[in-house]
Amino acid sequence: MVNSYSMSLSKNQVTLLLEMYSAYEVEHNNAHLSFKGTKDSVDILIYKTGSLVLQGDYKEELKRIKTRLGLVNFSAIGSDEVGTGDLFGPVVVCSAYVPKEQIETLEQMGVRDSKSMTDKKIIELAPKLTKMLTHSILILKPEKYNEMVRRGFNMNKIKAFLHNQAIILTTRKVKKEVPVIVDQFCAPRIYFDYLDGEANVYKNISFYTNAESIHISVAAASIIARYAFLAKMQQFSKYIGLRLTKGAGKKADEQLVKIYHEKGYQALLPITKLNFRNLKKNNIIPSVK
Repeated sequence: MVNSYSMSLSKNQVTLLLEMYSAYEVEHNNAHLSFKGTKDSVDILIYKTGSLVLQGDYKEELKRIKTRLGLVNFSAIGSDEVGTGDLFGPVVVCSAYVPKEQIETLEQMGVRDSKSMTDKKIIELAPKLTKMLTHSILILKPEKYNEMVRRGFNMNKIKAFLHNQAIILTTRKVKKEVPVIVDQFCAPRIYFDYLDGEANVYKNISFYTNAESIHISVAAASIIARYAFLAKMQQFSKYIGLRLTKGAGKKADEQLVKIYHEKGYQALLPITKLNFRNLKKNNIIPSVK
């Protein structure tokens, strides 16, 4: 996936960016665009709807845009998910609000993307963050996940539904309009297509790839989500009598086969995402005790 960033702009912000990038404008034949520019190998697209899209290695350019728009150290709600690549355990989504006054404190605490942190550090930081930050956590257990898959949901659609719900819950708690940032896992258009038919959809969202490096609220959300995931994995491990592994690799295969042969298919139902290819690869098929 090409690194990209998307956000909604006000009319004044569009005007500022058109002035900022006038010297970098290039020709285009896209009827939906009001501007296309290229600077330092970054494509700058401004749509007639008021959406800004950056494509390429955009981090430095985004800093300049933030400065021009007065968005440096801004308050925001970040939303991130964990558990989507794990055979065992739930899918967890957290959205967390970080006011700009707390950004420096969180940076000093060492808040960063949970994927780059040890479980020990997650367990140390997450309880502090849950006390400090307004947030919402949604935990989708494997049994509910499997039910949604049977209803035709794919992983990205499940994530879209969870993010939408978590964001709505957190914005209600914050009670004021602030930027909302989601770590991009599909094109924004597809994200909203997944939510078509939902009665309540939060639409004013900025989508980033590697969003945790753009705003610390996403990193904080990922830490809280990872902590909730680890807690559930501990519960599931106690239930099954085996310390369940994260991921979906060889060790997960070995544990899957062990549980299946020793305890039967039914024992897998509360702890396993049944649509993962690990099951088919290991010839594990539904059965009833």
